[in-house]
Amino acid sequence: MTLAVIPCHRTPPSVELLDALQAHVSRVVIVDDGMAAEAALHLAELAAAWSAVEVIRLPANRGKGHALAAGIARAGAVADEVLTFDGDGQHSVAVVPSFLAAEGDLVIGNRADRDAMPWVRRVANAVSNRLLSRATRAPILDGQCGMRLLRERALAIEFPGGRYEAETRHLKACLRVGLKVTWVSIPTIYGRERSAFRPIRDSVRVLIGIFAWSIPVVERRSKRSQPVP
Repeated sequence: MTLAVIPCHRTPPSVELLDALQAHVSRVVIVDDGMAAEAALHLAELAAAWSAVEVIRLPANRGKGHALAAGIARAGAVADEVLTFDGDGQHSVAVVPSFLAAEGDLVIGNRADRDAMPWVRRVANAVSNRLLSRATRAPILDGQCGMRLLRERALAIEFPGGRYEAETRHLKACLRVGLKVTWVSIPTIYGRERSAFRPIRDSVRVLIGIFAWSIPVVERRSKRSQPVP
């Protein structure tokens, strides 16, 4: 069983995204990371229209890492694999089948067309990829891509809280215990949506996540077979 987790802060995912995504997953868990009242109301209306959509509300904005941790904990309790998906239009549902077909404990999108990125994000991505490759002694193609598929062994690695550095810390922990990481090429999409990524502060957080020593917490989990409530 595959569930999707979408963290949101400024705006809910679009109707078109939810429609397309539900063709590939059993359920979508949307994490409201401290949305404004109007956006939260819109999200509630969206969720009411789909029986396969669940909303988790955080009391205040805590950051993408905390939102993902909450969503993955909920979805991973009942699913064999969890797909994380940004809700701002930067990921294409068309490549979901490629993720599901790929081998590996952790499957990550690789935005191959770096020229389509804003230059600040492009530089930050290139620097973090190179440094993380050196720190882990493994080829890192796109360590900051938010489109990921976590299978059972990757779900057993506790997903850290925090902000944009959380995905880097989880990837590093997976590599340290020998999990297989696979990369899937995805289109690079940057539209008019305003990103919550803060180039300086969040880039510093990512760098700290690369070099900080942390021992991954591995939790044994039995395979879940019960239906989603």
